[in-house]
Amino acid sequence: MRVPAEPVLIIDDDPASCRFMAEVLAGAGYGVEWTTDDGGAIERVCRSSYALVIADVSMPGVRGPEIVAGLERARPGSPALLVSAFADGAAHAEARRLGVPLLAKPFPSELLLATVRALTASRTSEQESQKSVSGGWTGLPTHGGPASAIRKGAERG
Repeated sequence: MRVPAEPVLIIDDDPASCRFMAEVLAGAGYGVEWTTDDGGAIERVCRSSYALVIADVSMPGVRGPEIVAGLERARPGSPALLVSAFADGAAHAEARRLGVPLLAKPFPSELLLATVRALTASRTSEQESQKSVSGGWTGLPTHGGPASAIRKGAERG
């Protein structure tokens, strides 16, 4: 399995959770950055490119869903994952509304790694197909046309 060049960003107010996720992902070959500073998180995800952004749902400053929404506005289609120790019905509904998976803490390292691999693999294969179609030039729009309709149909199920 190929690991993306961009790092995974972990945003969680619990340093132990950050370290756990970072160790699991780094052990699998992923580049990892993590922060407990949720206040600067939206600016950070808008400023830099990440293979995946993992955000805790409940943090004292900016909530994970706000970070994911900011990421979607800045970089549409960028993969994200929410994690929460309080994964109740409201948290699951919010994750569904944003179109991102939610992992309930504590989760096993195998589940984290499988989820991250699935989310980053889809982005990596999409980037590779864009390069092969456009010869590496990414100035073409990524919306509209038959391919977009097929992709949207597949996403709906």
